[in-house]
Amino acid sequence: MISSCRFFDEFAGDYDRWFEMHGDVYKEQVRMMREAVPHNGRGLEVGVGSGRFAVPFGIRYGIDSSRKLIGMAKTRGVAVVQGEGEHLPYLPETFDYVLMMIVICFFGKPASSIA
Repeated sequence: MISSCRFFDEFAGDYDRWFEMHGDVYKEQVRMMREAVPHNGRGLEVGVGSGRFAVPFGIRYGIDSSRKLIGMAKTRGVAVVQGEGEHLPYLPETFDYVLMMIVICFFGKPASSIA
């Protein structure tokens, strides 16, 4: 298990509450991203966390390494599998687009993950 996974399992509740405590910042992030995220097609959020970004954008699928955050995302209606964005368990062309918000800073090789 990667160290960031242990961190997010331990602090999952704190992570998720941040969005409520900083609601204005969160809403502004969603507003700014709304123009960039496609409105149609099948999307996947890599590093979906608790689903705070997938849900407002209508992204129904996610992948995350934290079991606790996966549980939160599932309660918000996101179909999540446990895994890492660097090793996606999907066939090519399964999704029309991919959203990666904060997760890139946790990748060991971000360029290869994006490719």
